[in-house]
This record gives sequence, structure tokens and C-alpha cells, in this order.
Amino acid sequence: MKMITSINFVKVVGFTLLAALSTAASSNSSVWKVSKNNDHVFIGGTIHVLPEEEFPLPDEFMNAYKNTDQVILEAQLPDPTDMQAQQAMLAQMSYGNGKNLKSVLSPNTFKSLENYFNVMGMDISPFVGFKPGFVVSLMAIIELQKAEISGEGVDAYFESLATQDAKKIDYLESAEFQFKMLSGLGEGYEDEFIQSNIELNSSFTEFFQHTLDAWREGDAKSLEALINTASLESDEKSYDALFTQRNKNWVPKIEALFNNKHKEFVLVGAGHLFGKDGLIQLLKSKGYTVEQKSS
Repeated sequence: MKMITSINFVKVVGFTLLAALSTAASSNSSVWKVSKNNDHVFIGGTIHVLPEEEFPLPDEFMNAYKNTDQVILEAQLPDPTDMQAQQAMLAQMSYGNGKNLKSVLSPNTFKSLENYFNVMGMDISPFVGFKPGFVVSLMAIIELQKAEISGEGVDAYFESLATQDAKKIDYLESAEFQFKMLSGLGEGYEDEFIQSNIELNSSFTEFFQHTLDAWREGDAKSLEALINTASLESDEKSYDALFTQRNKNWVPKIEALFNNKHKEFVLVGAGHLFGKDGLIQLLKSKGYTVEQKSS
């Protein structure tokens, strides 16, 4: 099996928390303008794995990019060819001291996980020493490959474009933070974490397509339903780690972008925008005006 790149590993984990969404015709987009005191930043909700046929992006994304001189992304991840960084990441995702998945999962859950890999034509043995966060991310990659879904994603596209255009690029958190967060997913509730993701993956392709449709149409109602209902019901602890706590950490960093000489475009996974603990509501509660951009 090919080495799993850190970019894929970190960014696809959120897909395992998805649930089916309804879509509706709309002229809105997944770009928001956040304003206060005659200054503003743009925030774009992204899809981390975007099929090539989904390009070009909605006009609102390109308009926001053209009208800013700095791009803010979630994190700068190690290059897939940086083997030292890859090995450090894998080491953090691995158990030690003789501990492994077979020893932390109940026999029934381990058997379910083993069956999942068997159905995919894979042996679970090479992955038994890894923590649940890694295994669930691997499952998401497998589901993407099975559905023949691939692409660099919106974040990677704008990172490349900003580099090409010599625009300033900054990040909301470090790669080390992301690896530590993901290595802790499922800790203390391993059975619940693995079982819920096995169940969600049974309809992965449908989940992804509904999410993609809602994102492209700027269907805020459906995306908010995703955050408020499906993710929380499937795994509240993982949702808190992946979304709620990070959103709260990001708000002061977004506030610091105001009243300076730059115009910024913040790009984060669409799941970070909605719900009572989403960035949109958190910024509104701070007194910012938040306007969804539309064509």
C-alpha cells in the first residue's frame, strides 16, 4: 500500500462524520463577508477533497481571492516527500508498550473492523498498531478510492494559486497540533468511535455527494443541519475535538486580521462554519456583521 500522505490523512477525517443532506436550488455560495468598523475579511467554507470535474470553483470564491492579498488556511502540512516528517506523524499515531487495537477494542468491535477491511480486500494486520484516529482516516481514504473520488481540494488549490501569485499565506494552527488532535480521537471511547464510523461509511458515497451539492449551492440550511444533527449524534466527543474547540481557538486569530493593512481570505472546512459553535455564529456573537455572498 502507498504511503498515506499527511494532507490526505488530516483532511479526510471529517468525512467520516458526515450525514445525508437535502439540497435546494440557490444562488448563494459558501463564501461569507465578515465586517466590522469599515473593515472586512472573507471566509470560505471548503471541501478538502474536490473532484477535478467540480472545477472551476463558484465565482464567489474567485472574486474573494482576487480582492484579497493574503490567504489564511487551517495548517501547513508536511510535504508528502518529507519522509522524516511522515515518520514522525506515523509514530504519533501509533501505540506503544505492547498496546494495540486488539487490546483496546472489545472483541465484537475488533471483529467488525476486521470484517470491514476484509470486505475491502485488505488485511487488518498492518494497522493493528495504530490508534483509532489513524484507522478511521485510513477508512475514509479507502472509501474515497472505492468511490473513485479524488482531487486536490479547495484549500490546496488556493494555497498553490497564492504561491504562484506571490500572495502572503498564513495558517490558523500548526501541523503538530493537528497530528496531536487526531491521535487522541477515540481515546477512552474506542468502541463507540470505531463502530459509528463503520456505520457511517456504509453510505459514504451518498454522504459525500450530498455534502458536495450543498456546498456548491451555498445551502446553509442543509449544512447547518449536518452540524447540528448528524455529526453530534454520531460522535459528540470527536465533533468537539475536530470542530468546536478549534473554532473557539480560531476566533481570536480571525479577529486579529481586522484593522491592519491586509485584506484576507480565510479558508476552512465547511463544517467549521455552522451550528451554535460554528464560526459564523461565534463571530456574530462578537458583534461582526456576517453576509453570505451570492451571485
